[in-house]
Amino acid sequence: MKKLSGMVMTAFAVLSFLVPAQAMAGPPIGSRIDRSSGGLDGRFNPRHSTSPRPGLSVYLRCTASLNRSKARNTIDAEYGSREQVDLLNKVQREVEWSVNRSQDCFTGFGGSGVEINYSPITAVGSFSEYFILNDFEEDDVADVALMTPEDWKWPGLTPRNGSEMISLCVAQARGDLVVTLIETEPAGDEEMAAIQELVPYLGACLTDGIEVSFDAPSVRAMLAHGLYRSLSQMEELRKASS
Repeated sequence: MKKLSGMVMTAFAVLSFLVPAQAMAGPPIGSRIDRSSGGLDGRFNPRHSTSPRPGLSVYLRCTASLNRSKARNTIDAEYGSREQVDLLNKVQREVEWSVNRSQDCFTGFGGSGVEINYSPITAVGSFSEYFILNDFEEDDVADVALMTPEDWKWPGLTPRNGSEMISLCVAQARGDLVVTLIETEPAGDEEMAAIQELVPYLGACLTDGIEVSFDAPSVRAMLAHGLYRSLSQMEELRKASS
Protein backbone atom coordinates (compact mmCIF):
# COMPACT_ATOMS: atom_id res chain seq x y z
CA MET A 1 0.00 0.00 0.00
CA LYS A 2 1.55 3.28 -1.09
CA LYS A 3 1.03 6.55 0.66
CA LEU A 4 -1.24 9.07 -1.05
CA SER A 5 0.45 11.25 -3.56
CA GLY A 6 -1.40 14.50 -4.12
CA MET A 7 -5.05 13.66 -4.53
CA VAL A 8 -4.73 10.18 -6.04
CA MET A 9 -4.67 6.99 -4.03
CA THR A 10 -3.26 3.79 -5.49
CA ALA A 11 -4.01 0.30 -4.26
CA PHE A 12 -1.98 -2.69 -5.42
CA ALA A 13 -3.17 -6.28 -5.41
CA VAL A 14 -2.07 -9.61 -6.84
CA LEU A 15 -5.59 -9.99 -8.22
CA SER A 16 -7.45 -8.38 -11.08
CA PHE A 17 -9.98 -5.61 -10.57
CA LEU A 18 -13.50 -6.49 -11.69
CA VAL A 19 -16.32 -4.00 -12.07
CA PRO A 20 -19.78 -5.11 -10.94
CA ALA A 21 -22.55 -5.30 -13.52
CA GLN A 22 -25.26 -4.33 -11.02
CA ALA A 23 -23.25 -3.20 -7.98
CA MET A 24 -25.37 -1.88 -5.12
CA ALA A 25 -28.12 -0.65 -7.43
CA GLY A 26 -30.70 0.80 -5.08
CA PRO A 27 -30.01 -1.05 -1.78
CA PRO A 28 -32.55 -0.13 0.91
CA ILE A 29 -31.37 1.59 4.06
CA GLY A 30 -30.28 -1.05 6.52
CA SER A 31 -29.03 -3.41 3.83
CA ARG A 32 -25.65 -5.14 4.04
CA ILE A 33 -22.96 -5.38 1.42
CA ASP A 34 -23.09 -8.81 -0.17
CA ARG A 35 -19.55 -10.09 0.16
CA SER A 36 -20.27 -13.77 -0.52
CA SER A 37 -17.43 -15.34 -2.50
CA GLY A 38 -15.29 -12.33 -1.70
CA GLY A 39 -18.18 -9.96 -2.22
CA LEU A 40 -17.36 -9.47 -5.85
CA ASP A 41 -19.00 -12.40 -7.57
CA GLY A 42 -21.04 -11.91 -10.72
CA ARG A 43 -18.89 -9.01 -11.89
CA PHE A 44 -17.33 -8.32 -15.23
CA ASN A 45 -14.01 -7.04 -16.46
CA PRO A 46 -13.58 -3.22 -16.55
CA ARG A 47 -12.58 -3.47 -20.20
CA HIS A 48 -16.28 -4.11 -20.84
CA SER A 49 -17.51 -1.27 -18.63
CA THR A 50 -17.91 2.41 -19.39
CA SER A 51 -16.79 3.38 -15.87
CA PRO A 52 -14.79 1.86 -13.00
CA ARG A 53 -16.90 3.74 -10.42
CA PRO A 54 -19.42 0.96 -9.62
CA GLY A 55 -16.58 -1.43 -8.81
CA LEU A 56 -14.77 1.18 -6.74
CA SER A 57 -17.96 1.75 -4.77
CA VAL A 58 -18.22 -1.94 -3.86
CA TYR A 59 -14.52 -2.18 -3.04
CA LEU A 60 -14.49 0.94 -0.84
CA ARG A 61 -17.70 0.08 1.01
CA CYS A 62 -16.19 -3.33 1.64
CA THR A 63 -13.08 -1.64 3.02
CA ALA A 64 -15.22 0.31 5.50
CA SER A 65 -17.00 -2.88 6.55
CA LEU A 66 -13.70 -4.61 7.46
CA ASN A 67 -12.42 -1.85 9.72
CA ARG A 68 -15.42 0.09 10.90
CA SER A 69 -13.71 1.95 13.74
CA LYS A 70 -10.88 3.40 11.67
CA ALA A 71 -13.18 4.05 8.72
CA ARG A 72 -15.43 6.12 10.99
CA ASN A 73 -12.42 7.96 12.40
CA THR A 74 -11.48 8.81 8.83
CA ILE A 75 -14.82 10.33 7.91
CA ASP A 76 -15.11 12.11 11.25
CA ALA A 77 -12.05 14.17 10.31
CA GLU A 78 -12.45 17.47 8.48
CA TYR A 79 -13.63 16.81 4.92
CA GLY A 80 -10.75 16.87 2.44
CA SER A 81 -8.13 17.62 5.09
CA ARG A 82 -4.58 16.27 5.29
CA GLU A 83 -5.58 14.56 8.54
CA GLN A 84 -8.35 12.72 6.73
CA VAL A 85 -5.97 11.58 4.00
CA ASP A 86 -3.49 10.27 6.59
CA LEU A 87 -6.23 8.36 8.42
CA LEU A 88 -7.42 6.89 5.13
CA ASN A 89 -3.94 5.52 4.43
CA LYS A 90 -4.03 3.58 7.69
CA VAL A 91 -7.39 1.99 6.92
CA GLN A 92 -6.40 0.91 3.43
CA ARG A 93 -3.08 -0.55 4.47
CA GLU A 94 -4.67 -2.80 7.08
CA VAL A 95 -7.46 -4.01 4.83
CA GLU A 96 -5.47 -4.68 1.70
CA TRP A 97 -2.66 -6.53 3.38
CA SER A 98 -4.65 -8.56 5.93
CA VAL A 99 -2.59 -11.27 7.58
CA ASN A 100 -4.60 -14.34 6.57
CA ARG A 101 -6.04 -12.92 3.35
CA SER A 102 -9.40 -14.44 4.33
CA GLN A 103 -11.02 -11.06 4.88
CA ASP A 104 -9.90 -8.57 2.31
CA CYS A 105 -11.66 -6.73 -0.46
CA PHE A 106 -9.55 -8.18 -3.27
CA THR A 107 -10.39 -11.85 -2.61
CA GLY A 108 -12.30 -13.47 -5.43
CA PHE A 109 -11.17 -11.15 -8.20
CA GLY A 110 -8.93 -13.73 -9.90
CA GLY A 111 -6.34 -13.00 -12.56
CA SER A 112 -3.14 -10.98 -12.59
CA GLY A 113 -1.90 -7.86 -10.82
CA VAL A 114 -3.65 -4.53 -11.16
CA GLU A 115 -3.39 -0.94 -9.97
CA ILE A 116 -6.51 0.89 -8.78
CA ASN A 117 -6.46 4.68 -8.70
CA TYR A 118 -9.02 6.84 -6.92
CA SER A 119 -9.14 10.12 -5.04
CA PRO A 120 -9.33 10.27 -1.24
CA ILE A 121 -12.64 12.11 -1.61
CA THR A 122 -14.09 9.11 -3.46
CA ALA A 123 -13.06 6.86 -0.58
CA VAL A 124 -14.50 9.21 2.06
CA GLY A 125 -17.78 9.36 0.15
CA SER A 126 -18.03 5.57 -0.16
CA PHE A 127 -17.18 5.09 3.52
CA SER A 128 -19.95 7.57 4.39
CA GLU A 129 -22.39 5.72 2.15
CA TYR A 130 -21.58 2.43 3.84
CA PHE A 131 -22.41 3.75 7.31
CA ILE A 132 -25.55 5.60 6.19
CA LEU A 133 -26.94 2.46 4.57
CA ASN A 134 -25.94 0.10 7.36
CA ASP A 135 -26.16 2.04 10.63
CA PHE A 136 -29.18 4.31 10.17
CA GLU A 137 -32.87 4.00 9.34
CA GLU A 138 -35.22 6.06 7.20
CA ASP A 139 -36.69 7.61 10.36
CA ASP A 140 -33.21 8.84 11.34
CA VAL A 141 -32.86 10.61 8.00
CA ALA A 142 -36.30 12.19 8.41
CA ASP A 143 -35.36 13.38 11.91
CA VAL A 144 -32.47 15.44 10.52
CA ALA A 145 -35.00 17.81 8.94
CA LEU A 146 -36.72 18.20 12.33
CA MET A 147 -33.61 19.39 14.15
CA THR A 148 -33.97 22.88 15.61
CA PRO A 149 -31.67 25.87 15.00
CA GLU A 150 -30.42 25.28 18.52
CA ASP A 151 -29.57 21.67 17.64
CA TRP A 152 -27.48 22.87 14.71
CA LYS A 153 -25.31 24.85 17.13
CA TRP A 154 -24.01 21.53 18.48
CA PRO A 155 -20.18 21.67 18.11
CA GLY A 156 -20.08 18.50 16.03
CA LEU A 157 -22.40 20.10 13.48
CA THR A 158 -20.30 23.21 12.97
CA PRO A 159 -18.95 23.28 9.38
CA ARG A 160 -15.16 23.23 9.30
CA ASN A 161 -14.83 24.35 5.68
CA GLY A 162 -16.92 25.41 2.70
CA SER A 163 -17.65 21.88 1.53
CA GLU A 164 -19.02 20.91 4.92
CA MET A 165 -21.12 24.08 5.04
CA ILE A 166 -22.80 23.13 1.77
CA SER A 167 -23.22 19.43 2.51
CA LEU A 168 -24.66 19.95 6.00
CA CYS A 169 -27.07 22.52 4.60
CA VAL A 170 -28.30 20.11 1.91
CA ALA A 171 -28.57 17.27 4.45
CA GLN A 172 -30.75 19.47 6.64
CA ALA A 173 -32.98 20.46 3.71
CA ARG A 174 -33.33 17.16 1.85
CA GLY A 175 -31.53 14.26 3.46
CA ASP A 176 -34.01 11.93 1.78
CA LEU A 177 -32.80 13.01 -1.66
CA VAL A 178 -29.20 12.42 -0.61
CA VAL A 179 -30.19 8.86 0.33
CA THR A 180 -31.81 8.47 -3.07
CA LEU A 181 -28.53 9.57 -4.64
CA ILE A 182 -26.30 7.17 -2.71
CA GLU A 183 -28.65 4.27 -3.44
CA THR A 184 -28.01 4.69 -7.18
CA GLU A 185 -25.23 2.91 -9.01
CA PRO A 186 -22.34 5.32 -9.66
CA ALA A 187 -22.00 6.61 -13.24
CA GLY A 188 -25.53 5.57 -14.20
CA ASP A 189 -28.51 7.53 -15.49
CA GLU A 190 -30.27 7.21 -12.13
CA GLU A 191 -27.32 8.85 -10.39
CA MET A 192 -27.44 11.82 -12.75
CA ALA A 193 -31.21 12.16 -12.30
CA ALA A 194 -30.76 12.16 -8.51
CA ILE A 195 -28.06 14.84 -8.73
CA GLN A 196 -30.28 17.00 -10.95
CA GLU A 197 -33.03 16.78 -8.33
CA LEU A 198 -30.56 18.03 -5.72
CA VAL A 199 -29.21 20.96 -7.79
CA PRO A 200 -31.79 23.50 -6.50
CA TYR A 201 -30.86 22.68 -2.91
CA LEU A 202 -27.15 22.93 -3.68
CA GLY A 203 -27.79 26.38 -5.14
CA ALA A 204 -29.82 27.48 -2.13
CA CYS A 205 -26.96 26.45 0.18
CA LEU A 206 -24.36 28.57 -1.60
CA THR A 207 -23.46 32.06 -0.43
CA ASP A 208 -24.86 34.71 -2.77
CA GLY A 209 -22.43 35.60 -5.54
CA ILE A 210 -20.43 32.38 -5.22
CA GLU A 211 -20.23 30.12 -8.26
CA VAL A 212 -18.96 26.55 -7.98
CA SER A 213 -18.88 23.52 -10.23
CA PHE A 214 -18.93 19.87 -9.22
CA ASP A 215 -18.52 16.64 -11.11
CA ALA A 216 -20.76 13.70 -10.22
CA PRO A 217 -18.21 11.80 -8.04
CA SER A 218 -17.31 14.87 -5.98
CA VAL A 219 -20.87 16.06 -5.38
CA ARG A 220 -21.92 12.52 -4.44
CA ALA A 221 -19.02 12.16 -2.00
CA MET A 222 -19.54 15.60 -0.46
CA LEU A 223 -23.27 15.10 0.10
CA ALA A 224 -22.81 11.58 1.47
CA HIS A 225 -20.27 12.90 3.97
CA GLY A 226 -22.60 15.73 4.99
CA LEU A 227 -25.52 13.39 5.60
CA TYR A 228 -23.34 10.93 7.52
CA ARG A 229 -22.03 13.76 9.69
CA SER A 230 -25.57 15.02 10.32
CA LEU A 231 -26.78 11.56 11.33
CA SER A 232 -23.81 10.66 13.50
CA GLN A 233 -23.79 14.00 15.31
CA MET A 234 -27.56 13.89 15.81
CA GLU A 235 -26.91 10.56 17.54
CA GLU A 236 -24.28 12.18 19.78
CA LEU A 237 -26.60 15.07 20.56
CA ARG A 238 -29.34 12.68 21.65
CA LYS A 239 -26.92 10.84 23.94
CA ALA A 240 -25.75 14.10 25.50
CA SER A 241 -29.34 15.22 26.06
CA SER A 242 -30.54 11.98 27.66
